[in-house]
This record gives sequence, C-alpha cells and structure tokens, in this order.
Amino acid sequence: MGKGRARGADGAWTWGALRSGVSARGGRPGRGRGARGSSYGHDDRLQGVAKSDRFLKTKREGFSGARGKGKGKGKMRHRDNETNGISVGPVVRQVESEQIQRHCEVRKAHAMAVTCMAMTAQGVYTGSRDKSLKRWKPVKNDNGAFALQAELTVPLPEACTSLLFNGGWLFCGLYDGTITAFAQDGAEKVLQGHRRSVQTMLVHHNVLITGAGDREVRLWQMDAATSSFNCTHTLKESIPGPVSKLHVLGNNLFVGGMDGLAVVNLETLTVSNILPPQKPVADMLEFQGHIIVAYSEGSLRIFDADGKLKNETKPLVAGPLLSLAGLESGPRVLCGHAKGHVSTITLPTFEYRTNFQALDACKVESILCAGHDGIFLLGSQDGTLQLWQRVGP
Repeated sequence: MGKGRARGADGAWTWGALRSGVSARGGRPGRGRGARGSSYGHDDRLQGVAKSDRFLKTKREGFSGARGKGKGKGKMRHRDNETNGISVGPVVRQVESEQIQRHCEVRKAHAMAVTCMAMTAQGVYTGSRDKSLKRWKPVKNDNGAFALQAELTVPLPEACTSLLFNGGWLFCGLYDGTITAFAQDGAEKVLQGHRRSVQTMLVHHNVLITGAGDREVRLWQMDAATSSFNCTHTLKESIPGPVSKLHVLGNNLFVGGMDGLAVVNLETLTVSNILPPQKPVADMLEFQGHIIVAYSEGSLRIFDADGKLKNETKPLVAGPLLSLAGLESGPRVLCGHAKGHVSTITLPTFEYRTNFQALDACKVESILCAGHDGIFLLGSQDGTLQLWQRVGP
C-alpha cells in the first residue's frame, strides 16, 4: 500500500495508508468473527442499569433443546421450511414484541462474508473474507430512517478475520496470521508471529492480546521509540485448540477455542483451569462482573471472574450460535445464529424473549452494537449488511 492519508467522501482523515479503490476478491476464506465489543458492563453504555441478584437466578423458560431428528440416515429434513431441524421462516423487517425494526439493508456490501465490524468516530468499519476493509457512514433520511453510505474501500493482502479499534489504532487480523495496524497519524505497522488466521484481539493495560487458529495467544507491546509492536510472550501450553475468542475479566484471561474454555492467570501467564464442556466456543460477552459464553452448538453458560459456573442453558431453539453482542436498549443480549436468526435475551434476568429471521437462511457472522439509541448492525455470510434499531425501553 502507498503511504500517506486517504480521504473519504466527507474529506476527513482516515487511517494512515488506507486508500480508496475497488475491493480485492478471491481470498482464502477465514473463519473468524473478530472483535465485536466484548466488554459490556464497564463503560457508559450501561449507566443507569441497576445491578440485581436476579442475574444469578436465571430463569430457563424459553430455552429448548428440541431440534427434531430427520428421518433416515444422512437425510436433511425439509418440512415446513425446516433445515436440519431449525425452522427457517420469511425474513422480517420488524419485531413488534421487542420493538425492533430494520432501517436498511445493503446487499453485497462485501463480495463475501462480513466477518467483523468496529465502531469509530469516523464511522463503522467492516472486514470481510473478500480481502477488503470498508468504512460506512450512517445517514439519517428525512423520514427518520437510517441508511448506510459507503465511504471507503481498502484492499487488504488477505481475508480479514478480526477488527479492533483502540487508542487511535485500527488493527486488522488477517487469514495468514499477520496483523495490519493503521494509526491516526498516518503510520502503518505489520505484526508478524501468528501462523494462521487471527480470530480475536483485545487490549488490556496497554498490552495487545491476540488469539489465532495456530492455537497460540500472543501478547504485544509497543516500543515508544520506534512505534513498533513487539511480541513479548506466547502462550501455547494447554490452550484449548484453535482460538476463537478472548476476554479479560478480573485477574484472568478467558480463552475460548475449538476444545472449550481455558482460564489464564494474568500474573503467571499460565492456564489455571479448563472449564467444561469441551465444546467449540463461538463468542463471549461481559455483563456486571460475569462472562456469558456462547457455544457453537447453541447453549450458553455464565461464569464469574474466577471461572465458577453460575448458570447454563440448553441450546437455543434457533440453533447453532456464531456471535453475541450487548444492546444497551432493554438491555438485551443479541445472539446471531447459523440459519439467519437473531435471538434476544433480557438482562439482568437473562430471560429468553424471542428469535426472529433477520437473514435469508445464511449465517449471522457478526453483530455490532452502536452503544446508543438501540442501534445495531448485522453482517452476513453472503456479504449483506443490515442496520436495526430497538426503540423500546
């Protein structure tokens, strides 16, 4: 990429070395879903939300493990629009019971899956398997509905599997294990160390922590003299398979992978516990000093900061899970499913509310909540981008 600042449609600065152009295509598909606002409970988004002991007395009504079994070996049942036992209905534009409505949909926003999103003051960045990074500006129309205006397309050398915005830097985790970092002052850095797709990133006490498909967790620190990032520690022992999600809670780093959930002590940087079940972890979300863990097969568990199990649910009726997000309106947990559904769960009671068909039977790869006005975005497996809003109390 050429150096220097690129400018979007509004003339504002963009990340150093980002340049307009046609998105690249044909990248090897990554599988990650990237950073999606995993901290939910230690910022201004939850001011005024009362803490309640009811959070630890979760009701389980509404959670069902009933999936249905197809007749005959190896056959997929297609009755009443069901796919593998999951009912797939018509796509909806509003959910009256939850006061949720869709403002806009951008079909083919990307040529391939929208794997990750990040919110910045300049707009919403989306990363995709099509080897591109895009920036979108929400624009309010005269009728009060929001639209998404494309401002910038940045070709990337590989499929983008995760995004993180922190401290003036936009980090792009790529399929080949590299991380490209763009700074507000125009700098661009490449972090090399991982050997497979960088699925998840976070910053804790000025340390960048990354997890990848190579079964490694790496810690990076910036050298102030050179503005470069150096890998100071690599965690390999007892990591639960290819890493899909990271989250810091208290003195522990929770590492979600294909083989379950590990707890890493941040003082010793060693795995102190492996938490059952040994199932693939799809996503994690923090709320009021607890961590909500979504497993790919559709169930959720709640742990405290020490890794003690506080509650668990059976698989949600909408089926396999891919993504979680915390919506301040309600508040709600939003769960993205493999067949295009979104489930809603109330907080702090953690009661199941409903699910709705947001996408036409394709994966909800990523969810991003704006942190205000009940606005959230969905990124789909086929490259579609949607903007929704919950207007209820």
